[in-house]
Amino acid sequence: MNRKIGNLLAVSALAITLVACGGSDEKGAAGMGKPAARVTTVELHPLSVVLYSEMPGRTLAYEEAEVRPEVTGIIRKRVFAEGSAVEKGDPLYLIDPEPYKATYDSAKANLERAEAALNVARLKEQRMAVLRRQNSISQQDYDEIRAVYLQNKAEVAAATASLTSATINLDRTDIQAPISGLIGKSSVSVGNLLATNQANPLATIYQIHPMNVDLIQSAQELVSIRQRLEASGNKEINFSKTDNLNLPVILLLNDGTRYKHEGKLSFIDVGVDESTATMTLRAEFPNPEYLLMPGLFVRAKLQVGFDKEALLIPQKSVLRDTRGNAYVFVAEKDKVEAAPADSAPAEENVSDAKEAQASAVVKAVAKRRPVELGATYGENWLVLSGLSSGDLVIAEGIQNVTDNAALNIIKSTKVLVPADADYLAKNLKAPVETKASVIVAEELEENN
Repeated sequence: MNRKIGNLLAVSALAITLVACGGSDEKGAAGMGKPAARVTTVELHPLSVVLYSEMPGRTLAYEEAEVRPEVTGIIRKRVFAEGSAVEKGDPLYLIDPEPYKATYDSAKANLERAEAALNVARLKEQRMAVLRRQNSISQQDYDEIRAVYLQNKAEVAAATASLTSATINLDRTDIQAPISGLIGKSSVSVGNLLATNQANPLATIYQIHPMNVDLIQSAQELVSIRQRLEASGNKEINFSKTDNLNLPVILLLNDGTRYKHEGKLSFIDVGVDESTATMTLRAEFPNPEYLLMPGLFVRAKLQVGFDKEALLIPQKSVLRDTRGNAYVFVAEKDKVEAAPADSAPAEENVSDAKEAQASAVVKAVAKRRPVELGATYGENWLVLSGLSSGDLVIAEGIQNVTDNAALNIIKSTKVLVPADADYLAKNLKAPVETKASVIVAEELEENN
């Protein structure tokens, strides 16, 4: 009896051991397979967009003039208000005119005296000329009288020049605005002594409507822009003639907002900076509200072409390797697996069915794709190469994705592009009518 009980206990212990081992194997098998990553993708579709080249720049006044004294003297009055608008010829400072008024009066008196002497000498010369023709006086006597007349004539000319100089100096005691614009702060006050050779200007006037923006672009990129414009068939633009550089330019302020007035390219420098391999371009912008001020750091987008089949991808989809090369993960579809039947009520209506179908899980495999990127368009990158229309680019859940990893696509949408985005060709506006914008408009009409 005891032997049977012992045998029964041994068999039970063996069974328990086998069950435990089996359970352990099942857990190990389950742990061997990595679960599929749940991701959201965007499906790429071609868009018609306006191509821009973005570059940094700095605003500077259309015209800038330093106010400097042209005569020496004490400031008696400052006429203008600092920071106000002035017109060309408006009085700004008044220098003590008394010394220059005295000089003017003296020069005027000298001229009158010289004119009186000249009048006497002229009459005498005329009488002596008659007597000389009658041989009543010698030639030497006539020559001496003639010389006195010419000397008095020269003294009148010298006195006239002195009076003109005195008049100019007297007028310069009233310092006037050389150009129209906004005047800055004054560096001097009433009572200061001014000198014609002083180092510091009295004030500076800026003409900021219109406003210039100097842009910096690499010489290589500028060559590419020229080639792109020539390849587009834009024969109206001639880079050798300033009159034909009316390319539309969009200005982005320091906070990223777009400046409401569109400008135009007006100048391209003829030389390359050897230290930076860059060139300077200049754009001109209307500035009626005086929103732009000299010295602001800005960015500008130069309209350089038109892409009828552009592909955009979200910036958050782009990753970079240790060398800085950009790449994305593309989901290659495997099969569609519908949501479990018990996940929805038995009596579901049509809308519930549609929702269940939309929430179907798509099995896929992740593939790493290197991409070449262009400029940014809103929150998206322009893809130059590496992707095609219809590709599913992973947008969310990318942190859990590796190359050739299994995926569960829980949602797929289109790339988010605002309907009123200014870079969409259908929204293209041309506040500044230029030859380039006319060409783009013609291309849009052909597409429609």
